[in-house]
Amino acid sequence: MPASFLGDAADRAHRVAPRVRSLQVGAAVAAFGVLGVFTAAAGGDNAETRTESAPVHQAAEAAPLAVPAPVPAPVQPVVEPQAAPAPVAQPAPAAQDAPEAAPANKEAPKPKDQVDAWIHEAIQIMEKNGIPRDQIDAEAIRTIIMHESNGDPSATNNWDSNAAAGTPSIGLMQTIAPTFESFALPGHENVYDPVDNIIAATRYSIERYGSVADVPGVSGLRSGGSYQGY
Repeated sequence: MPASFLGDAADRAHRVAPRVRSLQVGAAVAAFGVLGVFTAAAGGDNAETRTESAPVHQAAEAAPLAVPAPVPAPVQPVVEPQAAPAPVAQPAPAAQDAPEAAPANKEAPKPKDQVDAWIHEAIQIMEKNGIPRDQIDAEAIRTIIMHESNGDPSATNNWDSNAAAGTPSIGLMQTIAPTFESFALPGHENVYDPVDNIIAATRYSIERYGSVADVPGVSGLRSGGSYQGY
């Protein structure tokens, strides 16, 4: 049977017409070509993908990581120094009144005559000795002097009752010796000295009448009457 089978095959092979064999070979070639197309279609994409992707993948792995470039520091704008503004003109200060000069030490008024000078000197001495100034009236003293002696320090009354009693009125304010001696201040004991005489007579008037202004002759003139001796 094998022989026969083989023989049959051989015979069949020999019996296939040449035209048929060509068709068979062509069909086989065509089928192989189709198979190759399908094979390429099935694996060709992957192969192409692998072929194209691999270098990219390798390049991605091989390339060093890109180091970001340093960000440059912001450039500060150069500010040109500005010129200082010109000072605003200030209004001129208002003129102020010149400060008043300090008052000079108030000096005693200058005496109008020699009698006035004696009176002021006597008043200063009495003030230093504690005699109240409000009890000393310079004008009242002058009134007494002018009526008693008319300003003569050496005047002496030899015709009144005091003279008859042996104690004449003497000096600028016409004091008798006992009165002068009682009211004179130490160091001022000359009855003919005008200043000493004023001091003793003034102190006597204050003691007896309260003040020189209250001497009867002075107060009488002030009320419109006449002068009376004290």
